[in-house]
Amino acid sequence: MGLTHLLDALERDARSEIDRLSAAARAEADGITAESATRLGERRRLALEELDRQHSYELEQALTAARRAKRRAVLESRQRLLQRVLDAAHGLLPGALDLDSYRRSLPAVLQGALAALGEGAVVIRCTPALRPLLEALQRPAGTSVVSDETVGNGFLVQASDGSVDVVDTLEERLERRRTELTRRMFEQLGIDA
Repeated sequence: MGLTHLLDALERDARSEIDRLSAAARAEADGITAESATRLGERRRLALEELDRQHSYELEQALTAARRAKRRAVLESRQRLLQRVLDAAHGLLPGALDLDSYRRSLPAVLQGALAALGEGAVVIRCTPALRPLLEALQRPAGTSVVSDETVGNGFLVQASDGSVDVVDTLEERLERRRTELTRRMFEQLGIDA
C-alpha cells in the first residue's frame, strides 16, 4: 500500500469523521431548536393564558362597575320618584286638616298625647287652622293652645318646662309610614322595592 492509498484512506476516514460530526452537530442543533421551540411555545401559551386571565379580570371589573352604575342609577331614579311623590303628598297635607276623618280622630289623638305627658300643665302648639278645633276640645285645666306656624300640619303637645314633646303632625305621620308607603307605591307600580 502506497502513500497515495494511505492518504486516500486517511482522507476518507477524515471525511467520514467530518460527516459523522456534522450529522451529530446537526442532530444536536435540531434537538436544541426543537427544545427551544417547545420552551418558546410553552412561554407563549403561559403568556396568552396570563393575558386571557388579565382580560377576563378587566372584563369582570368593567361588568361589575357597569352593574353598580346601573344599580345606582336605578336607586337614584327610584329615590327621585319617591321624593316627587312625597313632595306631592306634603302639598296635600294642609287640605287633609279639613277632612272629616281627620277632625273626628282629633279628640282621641289629643287625649292620647295628653295622657303620654301625664299630669301637669302643658302647651299645645298647633297650626293656626287647628287652633279653634283644639280649643273646643276637652283638655286639662291649665292647658293652653298656641298657634305656631312652624309646627306643621297638626299639633305638638309640650310639657310646660319644654322637657318633653309629643308630636302629632301629618308630616310626622307620613314620615313614620314612609317605608310602608314606599313599599306599597312600588308594588302598585310593579317595581321591586
